Amino acid sequence: MRHDIIFSSDYILITKRQDDFYIESFKRGMSVEDFNRLVLEHNNIKIISFIAVKNALLFAPKPPVKFGELRERVAVEISSDELKAYITLCVKEDELQNEKRINLIREIVGKLGENGVIFGVKHDVLLNRLENGKKILIAEGVAPENGDDSVIKMYEMKEPKPEVKEDGNVDHYELNLINKVHVGDWLGERRDPTPGTSGKSVKGNTLLAMEGKKYPLFYDKKTVKEVYENNVSTLYALVDGAVNYSGNRIGVSNHLEIIGNVGFKTGNIDFDGFLTIKGSIEDNFSVTANRDVEILGDYGVGSVREIISREGSVFIKGGIVGKNKAVVKSKKDIYTKYISDATIICDGSVHIGFYCLNSNIIAKEVILDSPKGQIIGGSIEAEIKVISSIIGSQSEKRTSICVKGFDRNNLKDKLENVIRDIEISKSCLSRYKQEMSIYSSSSNLTKEQSVMWDNLREKYNSERDKLKLLEDEKKVFINYLKTHGEGEICILKKAYPGTVIEINRIPKELSKVTLSTCFYVHNGVLKEL
Repeated sequence: MRHDIIFSSDYILITKRQDDFYIESFKRGMSVEDFNRLVLEHNNIKIISFIAVKNALLFAPKPPVKFGELRERVAVEISSDELKAYITLCVKEDELQNEKRINLIREIVGKLGENGVIFGVKHDVLLNRLENGKKILIAEGVAPENGDDSVIKMYEMKEPKPEVKEDGNVDHYELNLINKVHVGDWLGERRDPTPGTSGKSVKGNTLLAMEGKKYPLFYDKKTVKEVYENNVSTLYALVDGAVNYSGNRIGVSNHLEIIGNVGFKTGNIDFDGFLTIKGSIEDNFSVTANRDVEILGDYGVGSVREIISREGSVFIKGGIVGKNKAVVKSKKDIYTKYISDATIICDGSVHIGFYCLNSNIIAKEVILDSPKGQIIGGSIEAEIKVISSIIGSQSEKRTSICVKGFDRNNLKDKLENVIRDIEISKSCLSRYKQEMSIYSSSSNLTKEQSVMWDNLREKYNSERDKLKLLEDEKKVFINYLKTHGEGEICILKKAYPGTVIEINRIPKELSKVTLSTCFYVHNGVLKEL
């Protein structure tokens, strides 16, 4: 077999046989570094066995053994996604310049064709400076653009935030508690996902794009309808009522609206949904509802027997003149313009617009919203804090403010647990959502697939309900932890003598006018801020 001598010395002999290179050693003396420099001078040698080279140099003499192959003059490499093609040149230096360069360009183009590279060839690269041994991007395809996911917009519930307004001699206390809708009102919409744009590989193959994900719309089919038009699914109310979310599912709940007063014409009210009374409640009558209750008459209520919300909040726009008879209870919060001679019990916060007179209140927090807010007489019992601009009166009427206090470390632990549970819940929801997107993209589900879809939807809705409760709990804990110490009574302007405060069983009676002071307990000590 014919062979060509590539290099010869007293130590080694390198020969070329067809496209293979062999090394033969005679005696030790050539270092690995010397050999590497030699190979750099012959850049057409591609080493395939470093062990063969090592043995020849370190354990000479050694017979001829194959250690390398002839590098391709034009090596073509295509990325796994076929979006890019590269060339690496191994030619004589004079071929990179002058007239011979034209022949090299023809050779490169031919080599690209042999490897199927027919699209996106960068001809300008061929006209620029070419180098040996350098990986050069020679062709680039067009990547597919995946479609956009469906976009969902839903009815946004108005958060109940009391707004105090002063208009001349009239003070207003406004609040949107119940989100009322009528038949045909917009409740939400989903725009279809887009199909995306296909791409093209350097081999000319079509690269298919992925269609965007189609996320499901969750709604109560008894009270909400879906209308599809121009790639948009729109949700509309089927009945009059109050917007309600159960987890991620929107619906319209029962809403009873009484135009006038509750009295002899209506009798006592006990309703299983949301309740709006446009007028008032006459003395000795009672109103009970499972959800939110709002009483919108300008003059409020008098000596009613009871106003109760079993699961929601209560808003009394005009205030309460209870005559030592009225009792108002709620599971969540209570909002009212003023309270006089009444009993208030709630598991959340009591927000009072302007004053609280000779009343007994039990709640987590009691907050007077107006800069003129004043607590005079009666007994306030809160768990976390009480905030008012003024407490007591110039006549030094006895006013009792008690805050039971809380364990801050225990509350922090609860918050951390809730945050952890929220992350777990979100992870579950994400998994359910991905699984549901598989079924929602198909218009023809089998009976078995429909059952699986329904099960997933129930799990998703149940988890959303759980997440909503956890997030509400998180907000409450964060709000409580903003309190100073382990319980707080904040006097924004002044408190009069006759005011008795107690925080975490530590009492204090104010014997003089106290200005802008925050009382709180820290490590069992009553402090002022």
